[in-house]
Amino acid sequence: MILKKKLLYLFSTIALIPIFALPAFANASNTKLKNGVSVIFDNDPSSLLTAIQIWVAVGSVDEDAINSGISHYIEHTIFKGTKTRGQKDVAPEIERLGGVINAATSKDYTFFYTLVPSSYCLKAFEILGDVVLNPAFPETEIEKERQVVLEEVKRKDDNPQSQLFDEFYEQVYQQSPYARRVIGTEETVSKLKREDLLAFHNKFYVSGNIFVVITGNFAKKEMMDLIESNFGALPKVKKEKNKSVMLKPKNKKDLAKKIIKRDVSQGYILMGFTAAPADSSEQYSLDVASYILGAGRASRLNKKLVEKTKLALNISCSFSTQRGPGLFHIYGECNPEKVSNLSNSILLELLDLSINQVTEEELNRAKVLLIRDKLLEAQTSDGKAGELGFYAVLGIEKISDNYVKKIKEVEIKDIKKVISKYLVFPNIPTVIMAP
Repeated sequence: MILKKKLLYLFSTIALIPIFALPAFANASNTKLKNGVSVIFDNDPSSLLTAIQIWVAVGSVDEDAINSGISHYIEHTIFKGTKTRGQKDVAPEIERLGGVINAATSKDYTFFYTLVPSSYCLKAFEILGDVVLNPAFPETEIEKERQVVLEEVKRKDDNPQSQLFDEFYEQVYQQSPYARRVIGTEETVSKLKREDLLAFHNKFYVSGNIFVVITGNFAKKEMMDLIESNFGALPKVKKEKNKSVMLKPKNKKDLAKKIIKRDVSQGYILMGFTAAPADSSEQYSLDVASYILGAGRASRLNKKLVEKTKLALNISCSFSTQRGPGLFHIYGECNPEKVSNLSNSILLELLDLSINQVTEEELNRAKVLLIRDKLLEAQTSDGKAGELGFYAVLGIEKISDNYVKKIKEVEIKDIKKVISKYLVFPNIPTVIMAP
């Protein structure tokens, strides 16, 4: 009861905040060096930490069938030393400063980050910048990391959820680069050589693809001077035009559903459809629609399919924002004998959302939850840097300032409009895994 009251207070408080007071990124500034490197600052003198993130607009969609997984492989090997630093002068040095350092790869981007006490932020940036720009890719370390990545591939193959999502992306995107796995395959990873890593790094780690994001407590002038000295020397190279995304034909019913038989204890369902890309204003309505359907216990899917009919053990809905067409998808788990009924019920819920209007209560609830999540993400320096970097690398650098305002502007009619536009009923790509 106390928790419920606290949540009600949180929701009502958020709803009453004026729109102009909501953006958590109002202090963010975005400038470009002469060579095209983007620099995003959001200074908070009250913070004890500084988040340093370097985003590169390259991911698995920029690969081909032969070098699939190379972006992720570079992420693994890039910390193994630079032209002037040994491996022990990278991660161990950041740890000696009291910080953490890591990286991640997606279909659209790769990013490298460190979070350190503010007094060491200049030193930490110097290390991270050197790592990203001047990797040595030692042959011995490449071979060591190959085994690490191959083991990662094996673990993903053994994981039901990972296989489900990989199969689903293939089902949805088919001939598009988005269909390929970020991690690559055993065959492609086994064949990658040092010269492949160097060539890929030289091609994509260029000025037009790089976004430097600094948030938290730092001295702006000193930090900008350091960025200029490290990244300003890069040749001016424009970002390559994004690859076209070929979507799977939606009129072939034999391509719509795939059933995987596997030794699992329960059934898994993943279904959805491609929708608007990151630069479309429709993403706000799609985000709200996903929350109406599957965010929290009061969502449509949870109330009807988990609590009422007991068809699902758990269920969720999400819209993935991507450089190319985004992905609106529903994930559910159930007892094996219920997979067919659950799949059909999800289809009907999607159809209903495309035909009938949602209620004012549903709309407001979804908006409040989205705004809450956005504000929570911006509570930490690294969370704020992640938000700024994510949208910048997708080519929409101002979205963080306007996201909350745009969410509040979504109307009831927008939900029906956007779902009916992208939903092709009943031919919805679906992957089912069951015993």
